[in-house]
Amino acid sequence: MLTHRLTWYQAFTALLALSSTTVLAQERTRQVSDQWMWSTAGGAVNQFSANLSDGSGDLSIARGFLSAGLGYAWSRDTTASVSFGIGTTDYDFSSGTRIEGRKPWGRIQDYRLSVPVRFSPMEKIRAIIIPSIRTYAESGASLSDGRTEGVIAGFSWEFSDTLSIGPGFGWFSDVGDETNAFPILLVDWKITELLSLSTGRGLAASQGPGLSLNYELDQKWTLGLTARYEKIRFAVEEREGRSAQVGEDSSTPLYIVASYSPWPMTSMTVLAGVDMGGTLSLEDGQGQRIAKTDIDTAMVLGVSFQSRF
Repeated sequence: MLTHRLTWYQAFTALLALSSTTVLAQERTRQVSDQWMWSTAGGAVNQFSANLSDGSGDLSIARGFLSAGLGYAWSRDTTASVSFGIGTTDYDFSSGTRIEGRKPWGRIQDYRLSVPVRFSPMEKIRAIIIPSIRTYAESGASLSDGRTEGVIAGFSWEFSDTLSIGPGFGWFSDVGDETNAFPILLVDWKITELLSLSTGRGLAASQGPGLSLNYELDQKWTLGLTARYEKIRFAVEEREGRSAQVGEDSSTPLYIVASYSPWPMTSMTVLAGVDMGGTLSLEDGQGQRIAKTDIDTAMVLGVSFQSRF
């Protein structure tokens, strides 16, 4: 089944790819032409136990992610890189929990490969193209059932030293035999010397950016507020005589974030906040929803890091 649908999840996933998978996106003024550069990133986020709305039990979630990349810069604005990441999401349901009578999933595996290419066709225009392949599948399920692929492309216009904005688009297949096409918007706005608004940067383990308002306390410390809508779809292992199915986890995280940069192009981040409006659902092989439950608001704590050298 092919469909074309626009969701906030698709836009934010696109922004994640535009930011966290790109080796040479940050600190352009520090780059030197004709050089190789490496990147690494990772993190862990824990969502504490929360009740399911159907009263069948409770759930806690632990996410972890590591990635590495290699890129080459021909000039300050012309770069290409390859990034590979691997992660897990552990869904820890209380004993005996069922979602409308169906046994829920456990550990979800996450593999990502992307090839970001950046260039500047004109003096004030920055363009990017990112083909990528991802797999989200429960341990024991077929990785091919959870595979998605697609491309993101966009450009931004540098209106001033404090504002860059521009359009883009994305096309991706999706778990469950669907296809998604959607627009995106790239924004980087330095409101004052210390305050900025951005949609171009995310936390590696927490699956992608939304809208971030950041305040620079000094040259090394930044305090921020980040909010977004998040949805993850994945292949579920065959069980209880049923064929492979598709699981979905959606929520609206709201985090306070503190970042420390001990040296250029390296940062360590601590986050604390809540996941609100959480929903779990299960679909059959034909895309029909067969089970659903809501999750109470849950506390979240996490850490992440990223470095380029």
